[in-house]
Amino acid sequence: MIWELDGFAQHYPILVQLRHMIAEFLSDPSHGFTHWAWNISLGSDQLTNLSYYVIGDLFNYLIILFPKSHIELGFAFLVYLRMYASGLAFMLYTSTYKFKKISRIIGALAYAFNGYALSTGLHHPFFILPLIFFPLLCYGIDRIMLNKSWIPLAVAVFLTLFANFYFAWILAIGSFVYVVIRMLSRRKATNFYFWRSIVKMAGSVVLGLGMSALVFLPTALFATKSTRINQAFANGMTFFAPEYYLKMPSSILTTGRAMNFWLVIGISGISFLGVVYTLRHFKTYFWQNIGLILAFIGILIPAFGAIMNALSTPSNRWFLLANLIFGLATMALIDHLDDLTKQDVMWLVGAAIALITLVWVTNGFILNLKAHDAVSYGFLFLTVIAILAVFAFKWRPVTRISLILGIFMLNIASNIVGIYSPNASNMAIQQLNRGLATRFSKDYYSGADQYVKSQPGFFRTSMAPRYHYNAHLQNLANYTNTNTDLSINTGINNTSVYLTLLQNGYLGNFSRSIGNSQFSMNTPIAQGDYRTAFNNLLGVKYIFAKANTTKPPMVPYGYHLVKLANGQPRVFEAKARVNAVPDIENMNGTVLYESNNALPLAYTQSNTISTGTYDKMSPVDRERAMTQAAVVNSQHNTAPSKVTKQSRNLKYQVQVDTSSFIDSGKKLTAYRLGVLGDKDQRKIVSQPHAQVSLGANLQKTKDLLATNRMILANNEYENRQSLKKMTTDVTGKPLQYQLKVDKPQQTKNAELYLVLSGIKQTDGSIADHNRWAVNKNLFANTLYSHLGKLDTARHSLLSPTFGGYNFDARATGFHNGYAQYDNDNLSNYRQINNMVLNLGYSTKARKHIALDFNQVKNIRFKSVKLVAMPFNKSYDNQIQKLKKSGLNNLKVSDNQVSGQSHNPRSATLVTSIPYSKGWKLTIDHKPTNTFVVNQGFVGAKLPAGTHQLQFTYTTPGLGISKLISLISWLILLAALVITIFMRSPIRQRTHTPNHQRTRSTPSDKKQA
Repeated sequence: MIWELDGFAQHYPILVQLRHMIAEFLSDPSHGFTHWAWNISLGSDQLTNLSYYVIGDLFNYLIILFPKSHIELGFAFLVYLRMYASGLAFMLYTSTYKFKKISRIIGALAYAFNGYALSTGLHHPFFILPLIFFPLLCYGIDRIMLNKSWIPLAVAVFLTLFANFYFAWILAIGSFVYVVIRMLSRRKATNFYFWRSIVKMAGSVVLGLGMSALVFLPTALFATKSTRINQAFANGMTFFAPEYYLKMPSSILTTGRAMNFWLVIGISGISFLGVVYTLRHFKTYFWQNIGLILAFIGILIPAFGAIMNALSTPSNRWFLLANLIFGLATMALIDHLDDLTKQDVMWLVGAAIALITLVWVTNGFILNLKAHDAVSYGFLFLTVIAILAVFAFKWRPVTRISLILGIFMLNIASNIVGIYSPNASNMAIQQLNRGLATRFSKDYYSGADQYVKSQPGFFRTSMAPRYHYNAHLQNLANYTNTNTDLSINTGINNTSVYLTLLQNGYLGNFSRSIGNSQFSMNTPIAQGDYRTAFNNLLGVKYIFAKANTTKPPMVPYGYHLVKLANGQPRVFEAKARVNAVPDIENMNGTVLYESNNALPLAYTQSNTISTGTYDKMSPVDRERAMTQAAVVNSQHNTAPSKVTKQSRNLKYQVQVDTSSFIDSGKKLTAYRLGVLGDKDQRKIVSQPHAQVSLGANLQKTKDLLATNRMILANNEYENRQSLKKMTTDVTGKPLQYQLKVDKPQQTKNAELYLVLSGIKQTDGSIADHNRWAVNKNLFANTLYSHLGKLDTARHSLLSPTFGGYNFDARATGFHNGYAQYDNDNLSNYRQINNMVLNLGYSTKARKHIALDFNQVKNIRFKSVKLVAMPFNKSYDNQIQKLKKSGLNNLKVSDNQVSGQSHNPRSATLVTSIPYSKGWKLTIDHKPTNTFVVNQGFVGAKLPAGTHQLQFTYTTPGLGISKLISLISWLILLAALVITIFMRSPIRQRTHTPNHQRTRSTPSDKKQA
């Protein structure tokens, strides 16, 4: 039931965390429910950071009813409960309209089991919430339009804003459109009062907002400072790629696959026919059809998706709202089964045929359907046949409905099987086996976490490269570890946390300022690219690494293997398990690396540097500068100092590996023999060998070889002084590069960095891909028929690239790189213009750096530098001096940090507490202002001498939010009391006019 991607990485561990929070609160309510949590990355506010996932989702609180050993069962139960609730919400919404009961039931089933719910429910459980809230919002709007109570809308607004601010944005826009459509549809009704309705709706929204302020307001304030606030609008797109539009017809029926840009339509056969029926009777369902047309126009334009997606990426997740229209259309068709005309039936038959024809055309005039796709279309035509039979034979109502309902239920069951059957969809393969999530989360560190927790003091932990690596995934967000939140339930303060929507923007500023290659909007810190000063600054004392590996992992300078008393490594063996999954689980066991250079949570710096000076440094020098002085803005730059530059730029020569580059007849021969690049290549080519027909297409082949030589010569010229361009040959194959270090000795006892700036990639066009395919066949001397060319053109059109690529760099003993995401990636896309790659610390010289890339035509650079940063005893002494300036008697707890400072002169207090205005500082019980230090952390000015310091945290905006929520709930309660009183029999008797309360006479009774 748990998806191995975000389900396992985020939703399950966060649900476990919520259960722990509930249990803690129930055991001691005075301690509060949410706090500052040190176990979430470098420290986070549970209320704001977890609000997107669990805090406002009231269904999640039922998890406390499940034992800790059965949380997976609770996870599954809550998914089904939400789906059931979505059907009930739709039933409530349709109670306003005059549909038959059986129509409402079928419509509710179609709504609850739509493609969006089925494809996302088990992957992102709380994504079902908008399917619950949208009908409730529409129901509340309708009640006001019909001059009834405004309270349902206020409650619906509260539930929406309280549960998830992201979906609240989508639902707010959807509700606004619904209001406009409903007002236009009722504008001529005698009992419609425009301004009264507007006032009631505005009041309901304001009251609902006030009721939800406890969660919504602090989260909204935090969102303005998140890592996503500066994201490119619509990923820079004006229109979607042609393949997006071409694949739309194939996504109309549920086939178990979501399209790019999060478009999920996936309706049942009866719903599709219902839409056709309502479009056929356009005037009768005029405003419903207008809403449908607006929705379909919206999914054609990236900017519309970006607006609906909180002004960020062009996600069409919002199209879930259209399921309300699909449900209404389904009910309309069921309601009118008895009075279908011949023209109606012909439209339904024609639409089914037109859909399958359109699918055939948009897939390149082929209909190579997967088994379940064929079943989906089969149910569509089976439904059409049933309607034809109903129309022709005039069966009894019970027979007609039973037939349609039976086929519909089988269709829904087939859709479910099609999505979660391993024989029909990859989604099923990505679901974890029962019990694996529980087992893996318990044994995540092989028991090494218990050893770490027993160590004194406050510190943080991290992971060595590929310590946690899911081999099933394309691991792009973090090059060497799979992003996960499993560590938040271990209590060991791991630096990495994976939260999709909200991360502290100040951490993002810090991470990006020093060029952390592992930065993403979801994971701003990760493992800090395994950089020495980075981890020391954050107080990382222990690094987890896999045991029993052939080669020791590359760890930052100063980290040493934790050993037993006998000098042997302390190995935490992996537990024996049944049905192990080696691609996910750690089968090697764990060892620990420990550093004595981890800085304390709070220490002092005598010197400062301004942010202006800091910005002029290179990313590598910035990192080291923070170990020498505190980075502050000009207002707090009270002890400016000149930072000593430690790094050294290394000279290098660019070389291209031509061993597998086809630029001569002999290499072409080796290529056709399949030995190009092999160590025995020359020997095999020089001896008698199979005929390779070099004379075939001789002139064209010669031209290609000449073009390849020209590409190589031009590229060598461009890179004569430094690396400026990485390119591809005539077949689209990337060239492989090496940077040969002029003085390898300069790389000894240093961390080596590859610093890339001004990065700009060129993606291969459809014409490029078609030409590369022609050239590959020429080189291989294989037949490339017109049909083959058509297949290539079809593939290039329907499976385009979106500008993404992987860049790899390899030094002796270390592999690093980065991933430029495609611009259709809605969670992590950002255009990478600059990058710093840590190639590791080594006591040995490194002579060559191997570079390669993939997927794009070429990559250009403004500059590429090799930088060596030495680490030695001088660095150790500097860090130890900073450690001694740490606070005495440091105490760290939820919402509080305290200790004693001891400085001979005034200094700057530096912490690795992520900056938030919620942190308040007192020095000797007197309030003191804090400010941002080192680009992202809490800092302050400290006077000379010994002083008692205390940091206290309160969620920003929480105080006023509590007051607003309390007042709003009291208003709602008063409104409910007044409403109940006004409708009570006593009230009605009291206000009945005297002439209506006269006693009836016997003749009156008789007449009655």
